Amino acid sequence: MKRKQAVVGVVLVGFVAPFLGLAAAEGAVRSPLLSDAVLPLPPGYTSASVIDLNDRGDVIAGGYGTGPQQALLWQGGSVSVLGPGAPTGLNNRGQVVGTEYVSSTSGTYEQTPKLWQDGTTQVLNGPSKSYVITGDITDSGYVPITYPNSNQGYHMENIGLWQNGSFARLGAPTSGPHVSLPVVTENGTAAGSFLPMFGTGPYAFRCVARQCARLPTGGSGEVGVVAANDSGTIVGNQGNTGYRWVGDQVLALPALPGATTATVSNNRRAINANGDIVGSSGGRAVLWRDGVAIELGSPGGGASAAVAVNDLGDVVGWSETPLGQSRAFLWRAGKSYDLGTAGQASVTPVAINNTGTVLGAAGPAPVIWKVKLPR
Repeated sequence: MKRKQAVVGVVLVGFVAPFLGLAAAEGAVRSPLLSDAVLPLPPGYTSASVIDLNDRGDVIAGGYGTGPQQALLWQGGSVSVLGPGAPTGLNNRGQVVGTEYVSSTSGTYEQTPKLWQDGTTQVLNGPSKSYVITGDITDSGYVPITYPNSNQGYHMENIGLWQNGSFARLGAPTSGPHVSLPVVTENGTAAGSFLPMFGTGPYAFRCVARQCARLPTGGSGEVGVVAANDSGTIVGNQGNTGYRWVGDQVLALPALPGATTATVSNNRRAINANGDIVGSSGGRAVLWRDGVAIELGSPGGGASAAVAVNDLGDVVGWSETPLGQSRAFLWRAGKSYDLGTAGQASVTPVAINNTGTVLGAAGPAPVIWKVKLPR
């Protein structure tokens, strides 16, 4: 079915109780915010690099203390140390994927791909020992992988998928560096971008049934694919413009009136199952829905950006105050609600799931907000 050309539109949003956080629940319009909390770090850890959460509310991060980085998992408010490594993905089955860097004095580069689940650690089978990079993990068990030709280098030249103990190399549209494969869907469709050292310019590609094909280019400059949904819509950026690929067509996302830029959030949750896409345009948070650009406003009053969208259409983002503080906000059905900072100096939201949990980063630790789901 042919898609209609995108049309720019603006929805005026209602700003609800800026800076009031929980107190907004007593205002004329009830805030959906139920609670906020900073998640505890394990003893001996000083900071954590926040990665993602699932629909169960589990949270993963890379933890830092006195030794090498460790994979951390929060479940029900309690934190567990999974073991050495940097987590990159988490699914609704509680599986965590990531890599462990292997120190070497012989000039080689190596990262070991791992899967953590229910207290066990499994090394993923696949390419020979080299500098492997993993992405997210789907509920069906797909993990996108990139790796070099040998352990003598770290330029990504090959791509593949791991699923439930089986590794399959994907036929790249062009051989050689630099290739990335950050996206995979539940049905095993993968997407990424290619930046050749010489010759033809950069482009995006899609892989289906282990075969990869180049996607049309929307503009010029380096391409960054960031997300896709299970319907096959892929989103990413090229230069200062966001694009969506539907089948073999590429469509530029329209900017807000008065803006010259329109970029998709660099987040695996930048698109939902319904095709809603989030990002920023001219320093303002924006949602693209059915080809229309919707300005989401800024409860803080300054610059803003939308970070992630769930399948209910709820959007989480950040907005700045006149004093430069970054605060989280939730946009729902035409209104933006200030979620505050959970008592921290500033926060950066990372994700929102389908069960009312928002994940963010504040200083050294993860932050979660619980929001009431729409009726």
